[in-house]
Amino acid sequence: MLYTRLIGSVALGAAIWFASTGSQAQTVPQAGPLGTLTLDKLSERMAKPVVSGVALDPSGHYLAAAGDDHAVRIWDALNGTLLHRLEGHTGWVRACAFAPTGQLLATAGQDCQIFLWDPATGRQIRRLPQSPAALATIEFSPDGRILAAGGFENHFRIFDVASGQVLQTVEAAQRDVRALTFSADGQLLAAAGSGGQIRVVAVDRTGAVRDLPGDGRTVQALAFRADGSQLASGGLGNGVSLWDLASGSLARTLPTRPGKVMTLTYCGPDRLAAGGSYNAIRIFNPDAGQELLRLVGHTGSVSTLVFDSAGGRLISGSYDTTVRFWTTGQ
Repeated sequence: MLYTRLIGSVALGAAIWFASTGSQAQTVPQAGPLGTLTLDKLSERMAKPVVSGVALDPSGHYLAAAGDDHAVRIWDALNGTLLHRLEGHTGWVRACAFAPTGQLLATAGQDCQIFLWDPATGRQIRRLPQSPAALATIEFSPDGRILAAGGFENHFRIFDVASGQVLQTVEAAQRDVRALTFSADGQLLAAAGSGGQIRVVAVDRTGAVRDLPGDGRTVQALAFRADGSQLASGGLGNGVSLWDLASGSLARTLPTRPGKVMTLTYCGPDRLAAGGSYNAIRIFNPDAGQELLRLVGHTGSVSTLVFDSAGGRLISGSYDTTVRFWTTGQ
């Protein structure tokens, strides 16, 4: 549980949001955050950083946030104490991810670099081979053995975490990669970016590839359902697309306009959270196609989401320079 000693606003509440879905009005409950962390300035000459990535280690102890001031902050996730400020990147840090063991934190960004850190000490452990282009997304496999990284080029790379070497370079479906995600069983890796096409790669010796067509608009977020039956995608299109992986067909579209989708995460088997440029987080029942709850409080685009399954909390990062904590109403 987060306490009110966290920097920033702490609020609980509910209201009714009136949204238009076609010709019908839909009432959606609305709730505020449990608590808020505000990122500090590195110096008086610098502005507060926007938050472009958040990550929670599997034990729920460490919370990391990456931003455009070239730094990564690690807090104690239970009481909000700042433990470490990681410096070493020379550009916007766009992504961060914890290994499943919780003993490694990976960070990547505009400087084409990927660093591996010890979250307990804040010490940099390794620098992976430099990418030819700026990086936008990184993801550990569920077993922690490999790390996938993609960015502003038409390839993405798969690294061996133990050695730091590139195991495979995979051609992207189109000209860049804005989002990557592994299925829960580690058998599939999905990647997408500009153009909207989604490439799904088998993480085995075959390396079999198949593409989902998309809608021609940039994809900025991907999320596998836990049972591997469905892949959610969102970005500049008309909503969140839900893809049936058995058939490769579009199962449903969840309306999220106005605004673009920047981040997606499943909050259990039948809850999907979407954040974006509308400054809110929308919780859907993907099977029913129904918006169940809207989380409000951010004053800038919601760029990143992570679900704390043990604590039942959703954690968000935003361009308003804050990290916020929510209950999803389950």
